[in-house]
Amino acid sequence: MSKFSLALAVFAGITTIPAVAFAMEPYLPKSPKVFAKLDSDSNGRITLAEIQPRAEKRFLRLDGDKNGEVTTAEIDAALNKAVQQRRNRILAALDADRNGTITKGELDWFIETMMKTADADKDGGVTLEEARNSAVAKLKKHATGESAN
Repeated sequence: MSKFSLALAVFAGITTIPAVAFAMEPYLPKSPKVFAKLDSDSNGRITLAEIQPRAEKRFLRLDGDKNGEVTTAEIDAALNKAVQQRRNRILAALDADRNGTITKGELDWFIETMMKTADADKDGGVTLEEARNSAVAKLKKHATGESAN
């Protein structure tokens, strides 16, 4: 794997779109945060009554023509839209000169800026806690309209 491919893979893993956003089929959450969100009565268990409405909501979002059935074409359309949105986010973050391509220089600048921003104690490395705090700060900046980097 090239350095560029590895860095893009790292970037893809840290973007604001979690992998579960692409999982349109029902699933049981493994993340404590997602589990807690589904466990509406906070009793430590997810019941059918708690998970079924969320699954049905996703189904309705996929059912483009609202006929009560989800076709292959509707699934493809939803997946294509998600991929296009992700592509646009990657380009917005990495394509500094906005020419539709990402150079190694742009990637290197992004990675260096990301690391410097996350390295709260300025020791040259990023701990898991710093990475988590940086992600929270980035989301807060995005929500308030400030520059993320």
